Order: sequence, then structure tokens, then C-alpha cells
Amino acid sequence: MPTRTPMPRTRQPAHETHQTPARAAIDHAAARQTLGDLTDAYLWAVYARTLAHHGTSAAEQLDAAEVLAPLAALTGHTDQAVTAYRDLTDLATAALGASHERALHARAGLAAAHQRIGRCGQAIRDLADVYTTAERRHGPEAPVTLKALTQLACLYRDCGSPDISQRCLRVAATIAARYLTNGDPLRSLVSDIARMPASENHRAVCTQFTPSLPVPVTSLAA
Repeated sequence: MPTRTPMPRTRQPAHETHQTPARAAIDHAAARQTLGDLTDAYLWAVYARTLAHHGTSAAEQLDAAEVLAPLAALTGHTDQAVTAYRDLTDLATAALGASHERALHARAGLAAAHQRIGRCGQAIRDLADVYTTAERRHGPEAPVTLKALTQLACLYRDCGSPDISQRCLRVAATIAARYLTNGDPLRSLVSDIARMPASENHRAVCTQFTPSLPVPVTSLAA
């Protein structure tokens, strides 16, 4: 007997006749997340990904994976988050190219998922490559580049390398001050991250006591 996809607990949304079931489920998952119901959003995202996987367009498959991956992480499905982000990375790379912003964001999400389960060395290597690729392709001031650099700073800090983390954050702050306006949310994000302490929860799974590679930022050299 074929496996049936479980329906989420809320009523399936009404949708326009031109909308596929997968697209309607994607939209509903996003709407539930906006309302703060992460559990229901996650269930709809799983349902959307299943529908998209069975014969819809490549764009819907990518959108469904892009909704599911972060929701899996937010709802504590850590192993599934790794799988979902890997799937998302493959889809985005195939559809858009390895240096496209969506592909780079997917790879950054995969690095974060690896860190959450203690694959810290792999997370550092992957995120370092995301940063260098983003800087080369989109420029140091691009949101995807600055987000990767600040995420890398957090990763180094959580894994017990505060000096390297601070060097990354100084570069991020310099770039933000040079290219972004005072009210830019990304500039504020860099400042907020610089004030955050290392994650206490990460100590239980951390496997990266010393950095396995140098900081991938040439301008960090003193």
C-alpha cells in the first residue's frame, strides 16, 4: 500500500483555480509562520515539500524546500534540517547556479544546521567558502556577504575562538559603516551580534575546540 502524506491539522486553505496544491500549501506554511504558529507552519511545509516533490515545477520544488528548511530548524527537527538544507542547496544550485544569492543563503543555512548537531569543522569550512564566494561574486557590502561574515563570527565565537570572531566582526562593522546608512537593518544586525555572548547551549555538542583553517578574509590581516 502506498504511503499517504499526512495532512496538517488545520483546514486546507482555499486557493485560486490556477494555483497548484503545492503552491497553496507553500503559501499557507508561510502565512502560518508569519502568524507565529511554527508547529502548524512546519506541518504545512512538510506537506508542501511532499506535493512539490511529486511532479510540480522546479520553481515550486525550490520554494517548498526554502520554506521547509528553516522551519525544520526552528521547530527542533535538527537532523531533518540538515537534510532539508542539503536538498535546498542542491535545488538552488541546479536552478540558479552556485554563486546565486539563494544558493549561498541555502549553503549558509546548511552550515548552521551542521553546527547545531556538532559538525563544527564542516560548518566552518562550508561557511568560509560561502563568504569568499559571496564577496567575490556580489561584493563585500552585499547582504549575502555581510550575513555570511557575521554568521561566521558567531560560529567562531560559539566554538571557542573569540579572537577570530572579533576580527570577523570588526571587518563586518567597517564594511557596514562604509557602505550602509545608519538606519539600515543589516548595519544594526552587525552591531547587535557584536554584543552577543557565545551560545551556552552549543558547548554540549561542539567538536571544534580550535579553528581548522584561517579566517577567509584577506583584509583581516593586521
